[in-house]
Amino acid sequence: MDPPAPAIYTPWTKGIYEVAPALRPFGVDFGNGAADQRLFQIDSEFERYAENKRTALRERRGKYARAFRLSREVERATIELIVTRLATDYPERFSAAWEGDHRALLEGDKQWVLPANGRGNESAALDLLARLVPEDLAIVSVEDSVDWVSYLHLCSPSHWAAEEKIGRSFFDVHEPIPGFEKINRVSSGLVDAMVNKGPWVRFVWGVESDDRLNHHPEPPPGFDQEEWDGRRFEGGRFWVRTERQIVTGMPEVGAALFTIRVGFVPDTVVLADEMLQTSLLRALDSMSPEARRYKGLAKDWDRLRAALDG
Repeated sequence: MDPPAPAIYTPWTKGIYEVAPALRPFGVDFGNGAADQRLFQIDSEFERYAENKRTALRERRGKYARAFRLSREVERATIELIVTRLATDYPERFSAAWEGDHRALLEGDKQWVLPANGRGNESAALDLLARLVPEDLAIVSVEDSVDWVSYLHLCSPSHWAAEEKIGRSFFDVHEPIPGFEKINRVSSGLVDAMVNKGPWVRFVWGVESDDRLNHHPEPPPGFDQEEWDGRRFEGGRFWVRTERQIVTGMPEVGAALFTIRVGFVPDTVVLADEMLQTSLLRALDSMSPEARRYKGLAKDWDRLRAALDG
C-alpha cells in the first residue's frame, strides 16, 4: 500500500493572527482521517524529512540536537512513549520488544536497542528515534516547580536555534515573541497542564517565500545569509508554513514531550480557495508591526500582499 499524502492544516482561517496557547484535545478531527489521531505522521513525504535530518546532522550535530540535565527517568519514559506509539500506529512497519532491561524497536529486519544512558547532555536513543519520524522533538522537564528544555532534536527549525533554547525555561524560550507576555504571566499553570493533563494539539503558522524545511537562523557553510533567511517575495510565490505541535505529558517523571511537524500550504492552494485567501489576508492585516517584524514579513510586506491579492 502506498503511503498517504501529507495531512493539510489551515490554522489561519479564523482570519486573525493571535498569540495564544490554543491547546485543543489531541485527536480532534481536522479532516485528515487517521492522520489526525497519530502522534507521528509517516506519509509520502517521509523521505524528504529524513534526508533533511541527515543533511542537518552531517553539518553539525550540536547545532540541531541538544540535551541539558536530561534525567535517565525522563529519557526512559520518552523512549517508551515513542516506541509504543510507533508500534501502535504503524504495526505494519514497527514492532516493540525488550532486550533485557532495554526497550527495542524493530523495523523489518532492523532492530534498535534503546538504552537510557542517563548522561544528561546527550541521548543516543532519542537521537536515533528522532531520525525515524518526520517530526522534530522537544522535552520540557520540571523539578521543584522549575522547568527547563531538557532535550531538542530540531532539524526543521522556524528561524530559531536549539543552541539558544536548550536549558531555558518555558518563559525564557517564548519571551521574544510579541504578545506572548500575557501568556508567560501564567506560564507555570500552562506548564502544569502540559505535564499533567492532555495530550494536546496546537498550531503555529507563518508565511515563507520557499518550502525549505530547515530555516535555522545560521546558514550552513557556503550559503548567503540573506538568501538563507528567505521571506523575500519578489518572485511572487509564497507558502504558508504550519507547525502541528502535539504535547504529551509524562506526569510520572515530571516532563512533557513536544512533537513538531512542519507542513506547507502552497500559494496555488490558497489562491484557488476564496475562503483560504481572504482569511489569510485578514489574518496578516491583523498583525501588529512588532509581529510582522518577528515573523520576518515587514521587509517585503508589499510584495507579499500583492502576491496574496492574486
